Amino acid sequence: MNDDIDDVLTRHLECFLEAWESNGFGPCLVEHLPKEDDELRRLVLIELIKVDLENRHASDGPVLVLEDYAAEHPELLIPDGMPVDLIYEEFHVRKASGETIITDEWLRRFPDKADQVRQLLQLDDDAPSNSLTGTQLSETWQPGDHIGDFYLMSALGTGAFGSVFLARQESMQRMVALKVSADKGQEAQTLAQLDHPNIVRVYDQTRLPEQNLRLLYMQFAAGGTLQSVVKASRHADIKTGAIVAQCIADALDHTGMLSSDNVSLKCGMAEKSWPEVTCQLGMELARALHYAHCQGILHRDVKPANVLLAANGTAKLADFNISYSADTEGSSPVAYFGGSLAYMSPEQLAAFDPLQSTTPADLDERSDVFSLGVLLWELMYGQRPFPDESVTGRGSEMLAGMIALRQNGIPERAASSTNAVERRLLSILKRCLAADPDDRYQSANELASDLGLCLQPRVARLMQECETGWRRLALIRPLTAFLLAAIGPHVLAAVFNYYYNDREIHAQMPAPVAKSFFRIVVAVNGVAFPVGFWLCIRFSRPVIAVLCQEIANTTVEAARTARLRAFQLSRFVTFLGITEWLIAGMIYPVALHALTGGLAAKWYVHFVGSLLICGLVAAAYPFFMTATLTMRSFLPALLKNDLLKTDDVTELHRLSEQSAWSLYLAGGVPAAGIMILLTTQEVTNDNSAFALRVLSIVGAVGFAIVLSLARSLQSDIEALQEASRFLATDD
Repeated sequence: MNDDIDDVLTRHLECFLEAWESNGFGPCLVEHLPKEDDELRRLVLIELIKVDLENRHASDGPVLVLEDYAAEHPELLIPDGMPVDLIYEEFHVRKASGETIITDEWLRRFPDKADQVRQLLQLDDDAPSNSLTGTQLSETWQPGDHIGDFYLMSALGTGAFGSVFLARQESMQRMVALKVSADKGQEAQTLAQLDHPNIVRVYDQTRLPEQNLRLLYMQFAAGGTLQSVVKASRHADIKTGAIVAQCIADALDHTGMLSSDNVSLKCGMAEKSWPEVTCQLGMELARALHYAHCQGILHRDVKPANVLLAANGTAKLADFNISYSADTEGSSPVAYFGGSLAYMSPEQLAAFDPLQSTTPADLDERSDVFSLGVLLWELMYGQRPFPDESVTGRGSEMLAGMIALRQNGIPERAASSTNAVERRLLSILKRCLAADPDDRYQSANELASDLGLCLQPRVARLMQECETGWRRLALIRPLTAFLLAAIGPHVLAAVFNYYYNDREIHAQMPAPVAKSFFRIVVAVNGVAFPVGFWLCIRFSRPVIAVLCQEIANTTVEAARTARLRAFQLSRFVTFLGITEWLIAGMIYPVALHALTGGLAAKWYVHFVGSLLICGLVAAAYPFFMTATLTMRSFLPALLKNDLLKTDDVTELHRLSEQSAWSLYLAGGVPAAGIMILLTTQEVTNDNSAFALRVLSIVGAVGFAIVLSLARSLQSDIEALQEASRFLATDD
């Protein structure tokens, strides 16, 4: 049915356009309307009027207004008055033709549509009817002029709502960024609530009622806007942080405030790869948004032109002209609703369309997260993720097309297989740009965390690879994976120890004693291993509980407890293993003594020594296996929605120290065991020769494996410690 309607519309529009080409004064609409079906006739009429409005303003013929069309075609107003998309079309056509716009004219003409018109045209209840645009302001005021207490030195930029100048505040003798705009809105009140290193700091405002102007003066960011960086990156053959450095240098030279020769970017940004630069700037902006959201403020116009750069490369979010704060007296979501369509989320576009049920009050912080995702995609790849320029039509038709593009998803893009940061960044951006808000990051803080971890290539690889291969299997069955890593090496050591001691006893003790030894082995292991399993399950419960449910649904406190416990798993299994082996070493000779009626002292030394050596060797392997499992699988999952905390950094340091000691155990204990065998026993003895061969092989092969795990583990720890310089907090 919809296809039939589209065909009818297309046919009538084509005929109408052909008539316009042959008749420069405009064809008669009634000749191009369907004869039957009132609903279809009205639909076609609305579309023909849109075409007629545009062509009349572009021709020398008489110009009509909507009331003229309604007088000739009364069915246009049935059943619910003038269609709001026609109101928007007339406003747009008249504004595009260069006509001076008095915005409250539409409120007087269509009082029954007042609320929808306010939303559609972004009108404030108290907005003056003849507010100047940013372009008009930039033409009225020029560098060299005085306005109020300010001397305008140079133009910094022009937007839809005002013009920004580098100015000298003469009463304070300081340089400021001065925004000249119409005296409306609550931007100053909104920004006054914000004090964050990545948000432009507002000093104060001055009103000039006689000129209907507001002067908002704020911290001057000398490095220009991120828009200049985006433009420069599109034409660069090799994209690195040097592009940012050059754009900032150009901005400094333009204002003459500082010498670009004496300024260097922070954190070595000029030498970083482009994905790392994108992550750095994105993390700072996400932090700024999170801070604003915590104050109850939505930005709703995140785009490169609204991001300023300090001389050292720090990103600063600006232009809260259309942001909404529930705490600002007299503000409402509708009053300050607007933004740049290309950076809007699907729900913000829907709220922008008066024909949709979504309203500005329905938007939340996830809409800002989407807009930041569009900005970062454009910064990374040189173009926005959605080809909005391909959408035709105006008003609701255009908005519907843009919403459809976002719901269809972003085009597939292959990340560099060798650049871990780019692969991880692409995954992050895809999540930001999900059409369904529930599939995005639920807060800007979560996004900041992922981008911050992505800054380190090795950490980016950890975060990305935890979703593949054995790491993914470990996350699906975390308890099974942990128990295999913690207990598995002890099973092999127990088999070796039993075989060695059984042959030793058979060689030197009567048969009844050998039988007693077997019963003791069964009893000890029948208790030790279940106890070990139970203790491991108990200790790992906070980690397993979080991993087995949706991480996003976990409380902050539970996630933090799980993360700290994950760091402690490897130390726990080491202590548990050595303790159980040492206890078993004391139980064996005591039990044999009780069963046989007496046991020589050398057997006490034999059992304690042999089980302690096995325990120390066996404990080293679970440490590295469990630590690797934690660092490669558990920890990346636990960090997905949170930042590193100071406690995490402390645990990383302890894990690094424990890694060194465990490496000594893995290499030193087998060597010590070999020395004991060589100095205390006849190596020609078959049992001693067997033990010597096993210790030699395990010592060589096992140490090589452990050394590889230790090096990898240490590199992971160092990368996370480096990332913690940007992320670690006490909160």
